[in-house]
Amino acid sequence: MKVSIQCFGQLRSITKERYVQIEIKENSSIQNALDFFRDKYGQAMENLLYSEEKIKDFYFIQLDKRNVNNDELDEITLTADQIISIIPFISGG
Repeated sequence: MKVSIQCFGQLRSITKERYVQIEIKENSSIQNALDFFRDKYGQAMENLLYSEEKIKDFYFIQLDKRNVNNDELDEITLTADQIISIIPFISGG
């Protein structure tokens, strides 16, 4: 089944695309999709996204524009054509 990963900031500089479509197994979780995405882009993506095998707190994850807590990433099962957004925390003043 296909899902899309929406990339912002430094992630987009690695993928060279705003949306990356990936093919994952049926009944995959958000975490499974993110792991596949990381593996597709290698060490550079690993260094940006992960710390100790978990998504860094620096990123907000959304599924179809709905915020997802990091502890839900393994629990939510994806369906075809959903969009996972990986949004870096931005601060400013």
